[in-house]
Amino acid sequence: MTHVSASLVVVLFVFALGQFSLDGLNGILVDGFFRSYPAQNPVPDIALVAYDDVSSRRYGGSLKIPVDEMIAAIEHIKVDRPRAIAVIGSINERDYSDDELVALAHCFAKTESDYVGFLDDDSLGNPPPRAFLNVVKYRPGYISRDTFSYGADSVTRRVMITIEGFPSLYADLARWVLGMTRGAKFQATSRQAKGSTTLQTYIHWQGPAGTYPIHSSMEVSEGRSRRGTFTNKIVLLGSALSRKDADFVLTPYSREPHETLFLEGAAHSLGTLLRNDGIERSSYLTVTLLSLVLGIAIVNLALLLSPGRGIIAVLGVVVVTVIGAWVGLFVFSTWVDLGHPLIAACVSYYVVIPYRLLSEYRVRWYYQQKTEWMGQLEQLKSNFLSLISHDLKTPIARIQGNAELVLNEAANLNERQKRSLTAIIHTTEDLSEYVQTVLDLTRIESAELPLQKTSKDINATITEVVESKKFLAAEKHITLSVQLEPLFSFKFDVILIRRVLSNLVENAIKYSPSNSEITLSSKEDSGWIRVSVADKGMGIDPSEQTKVFEKFFRCDNPATRETKGTGLGLYLVKYFVELHRGAVDLKSDLGSGSIFTISLPV
Repeated sequence: MTHVSASLVVVLFVFALGQFSLDGLNGILVDGFFRSYPAQNPVPDIALVAYDDVSSRRYGGSLKIPVDEMIAAIEHIKVDRPRAIAVIGSINERDYSDDELVALAHCFAKTESDYVGFLDDDSLGNPPPRAFLNVVKYRPGYISRDTFSYGADSVTRRVMITIEGFPSLYADLARWVLGMTRGAKFQATSRQAKGSTTLQTYIHWQGPAGTYPIHSSMEVSEGRSRRGTFTNKIVLLGSALSRKDADFVLTPYSREPHETLFLEGAAHSLGTLLRNDGIERSSYLTVTLLSLVLGIAIVNLALLLSPGRGIIAVLGVVVVTVIGAWVGLFVFSTWVDLGHPLIAACVSYYVVIPYRLLSEYRVRWYYQQKTEWMGQLEQLKSNFLSLISHDLKTPIARIQGNAELVLNEAANLNERQKRSLTAIIHTTEDLSEYVQTVLDLTRIESAELPLQKTSKDINATITEVVESKKFLAAEKHITLSVQLEPLFSFKFDVILIRRVLSNLVENAIKYSPSNSEITLSSKEDSGWIRVSVADKGMGIDPSEQTKVFEKFFRCDNPATRETKGTGLGLYLVKYFVELHRGAVDLKSDLGSGSIFTISLPV
């Protein structure tokens, strides 16, 4: 799956997902945002007066607000000179008698800023009670409950501005207080449904239940409220009885029944219009584009990054998106639906993961097969080298033995013949050395090189190596000298250490100029036996000193190019010494020679 095909899958999924409504999920997410935001102060222009259980008991538990209670409360409120008074409830001819409505109308007639916000559906579109004609503004006082629309969770999220063409109580009050014309629009208004004449905006809730203080209608009607409480306020008077479900609403802060009063919902609705900061909900196009961007970004991150980094990147993208939506809600009053984008993000990630796991499984299977093939090939190579090396040692020894025999016993050889036989002997010695090197390498790679330690004075081994290499050194007129301190015997693999010293001495001879000196020294130093081989050669470049112990590495200089070698000598030196739990040290300066020191633990 390429990045392009993965992105196309996301596009198809996002458009398919867009056919489903996720209003319930979006409601839960936005409610969580409200709960995470610190509660704000209530709008100071609003005051609430409630006909509560205490007031109801005075009237024998009446479920409707008695006219006497309303009139007495309104009379005392007007003493403080409020901006407006709005009675919210079903104040109609069905619930109240003509005499009660006339008495209430007389009370309203004393000022010009009295409102009645009706809550019954029958009053919408019909004339107000006869007693209220030309006396009081009779407006619909509904606030929404999303019972059958939106999230179907009964949470109050919207305030109505117009309902079937009629201005709502809250819109009328806000326009009057703000000095707006009757048709002036509020911020973020939208239609409730396609073709509907109902306008609304989403409530900018200031806080949970208790944000607005509630004054009891009984205390107000008896004149026990503090003087000036309602001065220049819009007073909302309504019912708040614990026995009436209609007197309570569910809010983004709480879905517990009988916790938030309908009056408080009305206050938050009116406050939203007074501040003109209604929340605008994002459009379908915005949500679709966000879902596409989020999904495409996540599938490409999941394909591009390692699994661990991919998860971190995906979580980072989601967190940034959520934070951006939170900022949009409370800073720019824009509600971005996150249901579709978050589902698109999660599904996009989990669509890619199985493919990625399958792809990685294929890669692992390929490398597993390759490893098995390489193991078999390595085994074949080792067997072949071992076989060839063993088979070569016998004919090489025969050639060398016969050449030495002819050279030593033939009396009538001329100088040319002697030189040829000597060259044959030297060539077989070199070839034998190469074969032994290959055998050592094969044993190392097959882990078949156990140490055979015996107790011996290493000075004796050094002397043996020097004696064996004197003829090779004499060909270049090189002097081999020793500076050996008396040492006690200790356990080491004599054969391997002899090969280590032989390799170091042969290298020194190969790369030292004629008529120079090579010095071998030994000493004991704090529990270590240190043997050094110092030459007067051209030295090793500092950039190559860390590589000379690598397999098949040869320095890039004229002397190396002119001298035959396998690039395995120093690799075997390091391996054999470290097999003894020792170490090899190199000190070299260009033009001044090199000193190789092996350190073996006593």
